Amino acid sequence: MNRNRAFTLTVLVLGLAYLVAPLVFVVVNSFNDSGYGAWPPPGWSLRWYQRLSEQEGFGQAALASLGIAAVAALGAVAAGTAAAVSLTRFRYPGRKLVESVLLAPLIVPKVAIGLGAFILFLQAGFYGSGTALVGLHLVLLLPFAVNIIGGALVRIPTVYEQAARDLGAGPVRAFVSATLPQLRRSLLASYLLCFMISFDEVDATVFVISPDQLTLPVSMYQYLQRYQDPTLAALSTILIGATFAVVALVMATAGASALSGLHGGKGRTR
Repeated sequence: MNRNRAFTLTVLVLGLAYLVAPLVFVVVNSFNDSGYGAWPPPGWSLRWYQRLSEQEGFGQAALASLGIAAVAALGAVAAGTAAAVSLTRFRYPGRKLVESVLLAPLIVPKVAIGLGAFILFLQAGFYGSGTALVGLHLVLLLPFAVNIIGGALVRIPTVYEQAARDLGAGPVRAFVSATLPQLRRSLLASYLLCFMISFDEVDATVFVISPDQLTLPVSMYQYLQRYQDPTLAALSTILIGATFAVVALVMATAGASALSGLHGGKGRTR
């Protein structure tokens, strides 16, 4: 038993080191004195953080990414809640097909989704607009919202809603008053996760974004094509710190039980 426990612990430590090593490399490289990212660093400097503060495009792109992520995550949580209720509380013809369509963005390559969105928005006259970008991100985020919220719904008995209905409440009011308060942690966890995914999205975004409406990941990608200095390492270090802060917030507010919905489960149907 002790050998098995030691082996498991060793595998976990090695796996964690494998995941964290690239982040450590980025953070260390952000303080590299060399302009070409020489390794090991010949010296230490904050010059790349100073240069980052002089790049006006990154600030505008960051604000654009924050706005798009905030709206797209909110829409994904709202639509995901409705879809999760439909999938976990009701049986109807085509339910499996609806579930497959909602979860398809987890399987279909983002490049294919981005190309399809490009053709659709170009024909509809929405190409390059903020609405098109938010809509694309909403489609990509919907599976995560459905999984998290649906996983929480299957653990909430329907008896609370039934009691509210017996007291005269309609279906919507019964759900809002009896079930929705119990979903608040899962809703927050879903929103924060969707926000981070949207903020980091680049594969599909490049197909529908206009040159004057760059998001931060796309702006970083374009900068990398022109320069190879550690400026992006400095920016990535800031983003890593912000991500850890958000993760800490999720764990503090939602806990592991809210995130366990990612594994799904069989819902209560009627």
